[in-house]
Amino acid sequence: MRGIMQKTGKGRRATIAAIAVALAAVLLLLAACERPATSAGGRQNPETGEVRRFELITRSDTINIGDNVTFEGFTFNGTMPGPQMEVNEGDTVEITVINEDSVTHGLSIHAANAQTSNYVGNIAPGETRTLTFQADYPGVYMYHCAPGGHGIMAHTMGGQFGMMVVEPQQRYRMEEELGREPDLKVYLIQHEVYADGRDFFDGKALYVMFNGETFRYVRDPIPARPGDFVRFYYLNVGPNLTSTFHAVGGIWDDIYYGGNPNNLMHGTQSVVSGPTDSWVIDWIVPDEGPFTLVSHAFGTQAIKGAVGVLDSREDAPRIGEIRSEGLGTPPVEDPKRFVSPFGLGSDTLDVPVRYRSGDRTLIQMVGNSYYPKRAEVPVGTTVTWINEDVFDMLEGELTGKHDVVVVQADGNERFRSELLDHAETFSTTFNQPGEYEYICSIHPYMRGKITIVEQ
Repeated sequence: MRGIMQKTGKGRRATIAAIAVALAAVLLLLAACERPATSAGGRQNPETGEVRRFELITRSDTINIGDNVTFEGFTFNGTMPGPQMEVNEGDTVEITVINEDSVTHGLSIHAANAQTSNYVGNIAPGETRTLTFQADYPGVYMYHCAPGGHGIMAHTMGGQFGMMVVEPQQRYRMEEELGREPDLKVYLIQHEVYADGRDFFDGKALYVMFNGETFRYVRDPIPARPGDFVRFYYLNVGPNLTSTFHAVGGIWDDIYYGGNPNNLMHGTQSVVSGPTDSWVIDWIVPDEGPFTLVSHAFGTQAIKGAVGVLDSREDAPRIGEIRSEGLGTPPVEDPKRFVSPFGLGSDTLDVPVRYRSGDRTLIQMVGNSYYPKRAEVPVGTTVTWINEDVFDMLEGELTGKHDVVVVQADGNERFRSELLDHAETFSTTFNQPGEYEYICSIHPYMRGKITIVEQ
């Protein structure tokens, strides 16, 4: 009996120790976004490679996303996708993030084999942070905004992402065999735009595009010549959909998962990419074109903008490369559609929902937006807001907690709710007609509108 008790005691102590270690790890993860450190490194080897420096500026922004459609969200350096960064395997990379916005931002850089949130997470307005790391692994990587917690998902959906390429020390097979670099390098990011947080939750993209605009390379085809050696650096940043990148009329010669030269496959019709998946694709253009570049998920992606054209002609101009940054085109004065995933977009997109007397009126807080964003209800209606965002830990921009605060009203009823955790509700009854615009006080870009009408 004594031996059994001793064994049980050791097991209990081991269990308690394991729980303590696990709890400490969780607390460190939750606290990481609060750390004031300004620089970091993974494995550092000053004798290898060069020092490559980049600067990313975070902003709230409004840009054109093609065909006179305007998008309101967040950017790095004024474009969606943000700046393309290229380094070599073994380089030391230094990225400085400058927050010029009125809300908290951050950075997750997938090319860094280090816990980047310890150093460039939770960057307050007006603050600057720097991350230093060594590019240990070659490939094609995503970076994105990462203030921490719930804000990571919301800001990525809001447009803050880009591509970093770490070129390998060893050459890709075709380049080695031909003894030369590609005639054309195409850096291509596939990504999605959502009308609101509800659609983001449900994976119902409004538009899917290459490099920041719907049908960008249909309007402006990519020139190449028959027999050209073309390399695609392809990255699906999502944030939700799985793509199948394909050239109509072509078969990819060499493909490398993640862009790592050790991950070689040959002769495929497409490459399958979930969010953050990437490929390097080497291809000899087999004939005169045009060749349609497409995500073969036709109904959910291609028809919504994920189509381009590689125009192969004998006399095509030599351009060398297509870069992944968005154009950062200023919005037109009178766009045919205004897309604001967090705020009030065009009323033909964020269509007012009209409730009748006696209807249950429920407005969700979801994906850092209100849903529906516009509602029309009769006088005497009780309206209830419910928080459907699940990540209600942490505080400020990092949390999925929300409230309802009236900021504009032509009626005489103003109110402010308590801060709501996940699944909590707030209700108020409107007894006077009028229009009310409201926001979340800790995510002030969240905006909704309710109109009270006489019955």
